[in-house]
Amino acid sequence: MTHDEVESWSAQVTRTVIAEVRRCRKELGMTAQDLADACDELGHPIPRTVIANWESGRRLTLTVPELLVLAKAVDAPPAALVFPLGGSTNVDCLPHESRDPWTAFSWFTGENLDFGDAAVFREYAGVEHHIRTGHHDAWQLQFSGARKDWPHGAEAKFGRLVKAVRSELVPIRHRMRELRLTPPPLPSHLAFLDTDHKDDQMREGTP
Repeated sequence: MTHDEVESWSAQVTRTVIAEVRRCRKELGMTAQDLADACDELGHPIPRTVIANWESGRRLTLTVPELLVLAKAVDAPPAALVFPLGGSTNVDCLPHESRDPWTAFSWFTGENLDFGDAAVFREYAGVEHHIRTGHHDAWQLQFSGARKDWPHGAEAKFGRLVKAVRSELVPIRHRMRELRLTPPPLPSHLAFLDTDHKDDQMREGTP
């Protein structure tokens, strides 16, 4: 692929992103100025003139920070802006590589990869979702284990939640730490379940 062809591919990626941003903002009833204001509120200002130049095709470059802020502003995953689903049958995900949109999207997000760190976090998210939905009331109400004024039945609900987290989620958290990964924070009312890990560290003399 020649230099001009690479530049053409790069410009096409930008055009795809901006076309999706424009579609999303219009679906949300946002003007270009609304989008600029939203980016400013998110802490990374993108002037309306820049947005206008993107949409008119006069500007054909886009940074990663701009992609992230634009995605948040139009309430869309960044990957869906780069590789829109349901559109063309193939996308040029790299200068020399064409794939179907879902394969490209999955490559971008790591969805179809089973590399260690992502696999553990994916497993963790699945178990957490299962517990959160199965113990919705206790998870949402954020009962405190030390409270004395339990509503009727609430203490039992909290006890079942704690048992589930301790038996299903805490072991994965220990495994993540063994891999030198930082687990997602537990809700404040369940943070005490990490005490066992801290006690183990003290017994082993680990800082």
